[in-house]
Amino acid sequence: MYKPLLLSFLVCGITGFVQKANAQVFAANYTTISQQNKTQPDRKASIPLKEALRDAETRFGIHLVYKTDEIPNRLIAADALSGKLEQVLENLLNPAGLTYKKVRNTYIIKTQKVKTSGKEILTPSEPSPEALPSTRTISNDFSSLRTVPSQLQFPTSATRAVVLEDIKIAGKVAEENGQVLPGVSILLKGTNRGTTTDVNGGFQLAVPDEKAVLVFSYVGYLPQEVVVGGRTALTITLVADTKALGEVVVVGYGVQKKTSLTSAVAEVKSEQLTRRPVSNANQALQGIAPGVTILDRGGSPGPNSRATVRVRGITTLSSNDPLFIVDGVEQPFNTINLDDIESISVLKDASSTAIYGSRAANGVVLVTTKRAKSGKAVVDYSGFYAVQNAINKPEMMDLEPYMRLQNVAYINSGAAAKFSEAQISEYVNATDRLKFPLPNTWFKTVLRAAPQFSQNVSVSGGNEFFRGRVGVRYQKQGGIAPNFDSDVKEIRANTDFKVSNRLSASVDINYRNNNWQTPISEFNVFNTMFHGSLWAVPKYPDGTYGVSAQGNNPLMYAEIAGLSRNIQDYLFGSGKVEWEIIPNLKFSSQYAIRYTAEQNKNYTNAYTVLDYYNPSLVRKTIPRSSLTEIRSVTRETTLNNLLGYSNTFGQHEVKALVGYSEIQNKYNTINAYREDFYNNDVQSIGAGSDNNKNSGGVDSQWGLRSFFGRVNYALADKYLFEANARYDGSSRFTGDKVYSFFPSFSAGWRLSEEKFFEPLRAVVGELKVRGSWGRTGNQAVGLYSYFQTLNSSTYTFGGSVVQGYVQSNLANPNLTWETTAQTDIGLDAQLWNNRLSFTFDYYDKLTDGILLNLPIPTTVGLNAPPQNAGKVGNKGIELGLTYRNKTKSGFSYEIGGNFAQNNNKVIDLAKTGPYISGTDIDPRYIIKEGLPYNAHWGYKTDGLFQTADEIKAYPTLVPNMKPGDVKYVDLNNDGKINSDDMTFIGLTFPRYTFGLNTNFSYKNFTLFTQWQGAADVDTRLSGALAEMGNYEGFTHKIYTDNYWTPERPNARFPRPVKLDLRNVSTSDRMIIDGSYFRMKTIQLSYSLPKGLLERIKAGRATVYVSGTNLLTFSKLNEWNLDPEAESGRATYYPQTSLTTVGLNVQF
Repeated sequence: MYKPLLLSFLVCGITGFVQKANAQVFAANYTTISQQNKTQPDRKASIPLKEALRDAETRFGIHLVYKTDEIPNRLIAADALSGKLEQVLENLLNPAGLTYKKVRNTYIIKTQKVKTSGKEILTPSEPSPEALPSTRTISNDFSSLRTVPSQLQFPTSATRAVVLEDIKIAGKVAEENGQVLPGVSILLKGTNRGTTTDVNGGFQLAVPDEKAVLVFSYVGYLPQEVVVGGRTALTITLVADTKALGEVVVVGYGVQKKTSLTSAVAEVKSEQLTRRPVSNANQALQGIAPGVTILDRGGSPGPNSRATVRVRGITTLSSNDPLFIVDGVEQPFNTINLDDIESISVLKDASSTAIYGSRAANGVVLVTTKRAKSGKAVVDYSGFYAVQNAINKPEMMDLEPYMRLQNVAYINSGAAAKFSEAQISEYVNATDRLKFPLPNTWFKTVLRAAPQFSQNVSVSGGNEFFRGRVGVRYQKQGGIAPNFDSDVKEIRANTDFKVSNRLSASVDINYRNNNWQTPISEFNVFNTMFHGSLWAVPKYPDGTYGVSAQGNNPLMYAEIAGLSRNIQDYLFGSGKVEWEIIPNLKFSSQYAIRYTAEQNKNYTNAYTVLDYYNPSLVRKTIPRSSLTEIRSVTRETTLNNLLGYSNTFGQHEVKALVGYSEIQNKYNTINAYREDFYNNDVQSIGAGSDNNKNSGGVDSQWGLRSFFGRVNYALADKYLFEANARYDGSSRFTGDKVYSFFPSFSAGWRLSEEKFFEPLRAVVGELKVRGSWGRTGNQAVGLYSYFQTLNSSTYTFGGSVVQGYVQSNLANPNLTWETTAQTDIGLDAQLWNNRLSFTFDYYDKLTDGILLNLPIPTTVGLNAPPQNAGKVGNKGIELGLTYRNKTKSGFSYEIGGNFAQNNNKVIDLAKTGPYISGTDIDPRYIIKEGLPYNAHWGYKTDGLFQTADEIKAYPTLVPNMKPGDVKYVDLNNDGKINSDDMTFIGLTFPRYTFGLNTNFSYKNFTLFTQWQGAADVDTRLSGALAEMGNYEGFTHKIYTDNYWTPERPNARFPRPVKLDLRNVSTSDRMIIDGSYFRMKTIQLSYSLPKGLLERIKAGRATVYVSGTNLLTFSKLNEWNLDPEAESGRATYYPQTSLTTVGLNVQF
């Protein structure tokens, strides 16, 4: 895999070495050569000065920068090239009235300033151009500074030239209403010389003469060219580009003008991603784009975040993750460095995704990383330091109310009260909590504040022939519980080369190291914070752990039970060439390698916990240590070949693309297990006992071969059409099922370009309607599912146990792709000079051929294979609005909102199902025709029984129901309560998602807020949260004096019954509305003023403070639970809030 990369480096290195060696050797021997040449007649005894300069560059290995019209057309003697570099330059330049300035390895040639009387200026005497021999001239198309990359020669005759020094220009840039514009790009036309405006809209730039032309450009505004003339102070007013015709959007295998887009594409810019400090890239997309749902489940530090991305709902019954394409190649997204991202395009409809065919049914996310721009080197630094705190800290019922609830629960179960009044008094009034521990303090003793910081530095720059950007990152995240932490080290280098006017190349390399650890059983830590750990002292003064009656202590599990250590090395390399074969016809080829190596060491400690008061008493022991070590390697190569054509014929614009892609993936994993290590410090797999050892491994590979194309046609830039097609072949299928075809079509009409629309253009600058239809696929089936496979087994033969192989699953050679057909109708508009942006989409998509394990006759004797049978539908709308404005007082603001509705339904299960999972005391889910995917399933309830007569008159779930018990509804009226009465009781995936982003700026201050929410989604509580202390678990404070007793018949919760779960069966009583609206981020930033920037020699600098997840509106707040977390027992790493300080600087 390294050969192509090594070959590239070797070729570049050898070429550079040879060029430099040639330059040095030629320079050292030039005198001898020229002397030898004197003895021979040479028609090149005199050569033009320009040719001499080109020759000098090659011979001395330098770069010369000059303006071609300042180099006189004169002849010089060839022997002027003799000698050392500095002497040669003087020989060439001084006689022509020129001088030079050295900047690193570049020599800038400029005219000499000569003292004269009055204003008289002497100019060099020059022979007429006709007197010069024929020679190659240097292009002066742009009146630019010319960088000659190849040759050097020198002039001879002595004359003087006098030209004025560079003119210093200062000025300010504003928009039409007078509001200054920071960050405006100012470029000396035809050169790399330029600058940007500061926070006050000011700029300074040196130009060579009065004829210089400055080009002012800014996103959303029309570019403007200004001739300097005799001015030294400029005031520039930029006009808003109401149509934003130059703005382009990244789409599959290319870019398109935003106005000509006929697909549903959501675009996210770099600054939107980096405003919120996150540890996982998935989190950064939340609340930004309509139709993109991010379920941020939190998650411990490390790459295995529980934040998931869904585009337009749940598409299939298997994986619903979208396809992530980074710089043209499928790559992991969640661990990418956000500071390296230039933009993200989320392709949502089939028209935009069909060109990715079999991997695009769940949407496609295109990521474009930052690349260098021509100009001086720019250094960017961004860093932040944050403090994390858990926002999920359920409050335990106070001591006395808890003890009295336990007494009621025991009495309701027919037993005696557990605590006497004397015991209650003794516990409540005790001051020694080592002898009289509180029932549950784990959320105070295990969870803690933890640091998180990130440092990013990038250097970028280049010229016409080479551009490069290198970025490095170091990120560290501590855990809010012991022994959770991670760190990330990363470097990315993106380079671009211009080989010639028609040939360019790029080489990209990205290396990332993720190193993280967790306790050996993360589940045990958080599960026992709720369950089976009452009345235990977290840790005694001597470090001894207290344990509950069940032998549990979550702090002990976190600190001494063992560790899971993980290392992930990710290496990506890509080489790409682009060749303009003829005007309007381009070919590009990209070859990329992706390599991921993971190491996992899961070590369980052997340990013993003694009683604090009686050390001879063993309270808990784990006698055997063990180690499971897993190593895996994934290698994936990608080849993309593209041939693109674009041209305009009058009012007709045509674009066409054909391509070929090939992916090869190989995976290998090995694992080993041993026990009984000498001690917990020796954690090498070879140091374990030979008893009870085990090992294993897996090898797999798959491939994908694809042919695809796209055609775009625009008439008068207002009637738009696009067609895409992809022909995919996958090794996951066999026979005639290997290949499948995925087409799409879309069209758009820019009404704002019609003549009848002219009266409205002052208000509506852009209005476009569009529609699309297409098919995409999903190849996410198990490898070798079509193959008859054998599993190892043992059997007895001749009285001995021998190894054998047996088939357990029936193969299905007819497996094929899941296909998704989608229709989309959309509208895009820009109003009031681009102040208001509006987009709307309606979509209807149907996924067919979903894999199901349909029943087969039991006489077959094998497990049923998956078959293409199911159907799932999604319909919805998406709305995006952004309003921006600036006032003359210097106040600017931007308010953006997005909203999406998704209606999901399982349409067909091929006469099978329903498929029900879960238990009666935990969340129960159902996949059933006519219902949303994985809906909550359970009983309806009708309050609480209040009298014995009411109980006699109505069927009950269990015998011996009492007043205060839950009244489950006999839904089918058959006189009994059983599973036949269960029904749909809630949604697990939100029907509505929405976001609100605001940005307010005044002078150097900016206040940014990001809000995000979801509605019509439900959470099912279970475990200790729902049991009301009926078992030995955490009991929430919400139950205090709020459970049924004869004195409290209108209480919210039923009567507690010890060791009885009759009242916590899955029902609508256990369902909590999971809707929420959350302030994801609030950030106040300050941009340093110009004077301070000049002192620190920085171009711009911003300091900020921010908060994340600080405010949430949700019904789950009363349970101290995160509304984004999934249903269940809350045995997960808690969601966190962050308080952050940060700095962004550019030099």
